[in-house]
Amino acid sequence: MKYLTFIMSFVSFWVYSQNTPSQTYADFLSATARLQFQNDSENVTGEISFDVLITSTTDSLFVDAKSLKEHEVFLNGNLVKSDYNGERILLRSRFRESDTINLRINFTSEPKKAMYFIDATGDGSWNQIWTQGQGKYTSNWLPSIDDMNDKMLWNLQITAPDHLTSLSNGVLTQKKELDNVIQWNYSMDQPMSSYLVAIVIGEYDSYKLFSETGVPIELYYYKGEKNKALATYKKTKEIFDFLEREIGYPYPWQVYRQVPVKDFLYSGMENTGLTVYSDSFFNDEIGSNDRSYVTVNAHEMAHQWFGNLVTETESQHHWLHEGFATYYSMLAEQYLYGDNHFLNLLYTKAENLVEQSRTGKSTELLNPGSSSLTFYDHGAWALHALKVKVGDKAFKTIIRHYLTTNAYDNVTTFDFLEKVTEITGLDLLDFREMWLLNKSFPAKEALQILRSYPEMEEFFQLKARSISNFNESYTSFKEVANERDNIPALIEMIQQLTLHDDIRKYDLIKKVSNYDLLEVNRAIVLSTQQINDYNRSVIQTLIDEPSYVTRESAMFLLWQDTKNKKELLLDLKSRWDSLSPELNMSWLVLALSTPEFTNAEKQLYLSLLRDYTDSKHSMITRQAAFDYLIQLDIMSEENYRDLIAACFHHVWRFYKTSREHLRTGFKTETGREIIKNLMTEMSDTDQLKVERVLSQ
Repeated sequence: MKYLTFIMSFVSFWVYSQNTPSQTYADFLSATARLQFQNDSENVTGEISFDVLITSTTDSLFVDAKSLKEHEVFLNGNLVKSDYNGERILLRSRFRESDTINLRINFTSEPKKAMYFIDATGDGSWNQIWTQGQGKYTSNWLPSIDDMNDKMLWNLQITAPDHLTSLSNGVLTQKKELDNVIQWNYSMDQPMSSYLVAIVIGEYDSYKLFSETGVPIELYYYKGEKNKALATYKKTKEIFDFLEREIGYPYPWQVYRQVPVKDFLYSGMENTGLTVYSDSFFNDEIGSNDRSYVTVNAHEMAHQWFGNLVTETESQHHWLHEGFATYYSMLAEQYLYGDNHFLNLLYTKAENLVEQSRTGKSTELLNPGSSSLTFYDHGAWALHALKVKVGDKAFKTIIRHYLTTNAYDNVTTFDFLEKVTEITGLDLLDFREMWLLNKSFPAKEALQILRSYPEMEEFFQLKARSISNFNESYTSFKEVANERDNIPALIEMIQQLTLHDDIRKYDLIKKVSNYDLLEVNRAIVLSTQQINDYNRSVIQTLIDEPSYVTRESAMFLLWQDTKNKKELLLDLKSRWDSLSPELNMSWLVLALSTPEFTNAEKQLYLSLLRDYTDSKHSMITRQAAFDYLIQLDIMSEENYRDLIAACFHHVWRFYKTSREHLRTGFKTETGREIIKNLMTEMSDTDQLKVERVLSQ
């Protein structure tokens, strides 16, 4: 009987751990983790201690824990037995209601996801670590509680090599230098869900700002690259101060940090008090004009309130995170760039949502399986429709009331709607049906809202001109060309002008180019198919625009137009103070296609181009390099070695396109021979992995 009871208990544990997300009989109050990292290891070693309040008598507790290599469990200081199924640690004992216990786990984990060890310099050992808990679960590297409804106070101690900076949530309470390592102690004063626990370790410097209300804002950057930091973070304080004023609830955490990391899974992640973002947004002044951090910056910052302070109970209500953060980032951009910019954001998002509905891929906002487009953009539109319905003043009161009454707690959509009704007294049944439960985006209602703005009515009239001939549109075009501050309308006009052959369009283009607006000038160059006597002077002027994208397109147009191609390329290279990797690659490709360069020069340029596939470069740069080399059929053995490694990268978008490139290369005689030779150097396991990629 005892054996049968044990078997049934263990089976129950397996079923329970797979299907039940929470344990309502226990409240995890606080967690203190002490972690050690070594440069030559991709393991996490340490201990985590939980203080747990037993809310109702039970005979078991569990902690989510994946990828554990070894562990020991201590209950109130005493070593005890536990069961582990690869997903959770189960502890059996008599736990009485109202007792507070201490549960400590000593462990070594070998994370397969959620924590990533990055070789940022290509020397074979990691020099950067970052985590991603949302959607991946912190329990993949640290025993914790995956259920976001159990919030706790977190304290983390990180011991890492002394040439690296270690970051986490909360205030840095102590930095202790030991033999060849530094111990960093972080502490929080308010609870959060485990998915928001974060660690970043790397070679960083930083500088500090303070918000209008005195909140410290710590901005991190790669050593020696403060010029990029100043460009990337130039709007950070403005955004922070705006959000505090607009939301009407003080920033809820002790400190706010931002840090770039290499090969991040997404654009950014809003870990509590510590936003981690892709270093593809960490750019110099010119690069920041092309790939601005502002939208990501504002979005992740807004999450400190919407998602971190007030957290969804389950994924059905995910729009309470993403829709709110998207909408408040749009409001921040409206504050920075004006009403026309904001309205264009609304219009663009509506267009994308209408297209999603047209293709049958849309779902209701409260569907947990909805797309990111639905959670983010449809959610933002739902909030805007609500603000239009209740008015700006009432909307701000609602948001402040919602945050104040639910601070550091978990909520549902219906909790939010209840606050709306409390403030306004409105019956929200129609709003729920239209914006939250409608499987298709309510395009008619969105259009009605957009048409209520005079600026958008003018914009729609301009859009309608796209089916008119030039004579019918010319007067309208001239009116738009006089509206210097209406950038979306100017860009729309430029795009429509590409449809016409009338030479009068070049006077319009020249006029708006004189406004010296980056977005408009970029649109001019990108919409130009080839140079002629009417547009040559404009393109020549824009070759020095503070935009790498504009320079790249203008360079290609001028290279096609001139007979002195080598002279042009050398002149451009000498006059530009800086080049992005993408602009430099384009320059190299054009040089390789220019007969006037010598074979020796071309060998050098080819070598420089091939170097961009190395893992020390960003994913975006490597992908562009593979695109060029595969298309030109000039991949070397080392490039194919890099490509094979990229096929098993941790970011799916990158490994997906890399696998497509590998299959393309394998279809060529040279590529097939190189790939087969490289496979002979691999283990049997790795050979099978490559063969699977090639057979897909």
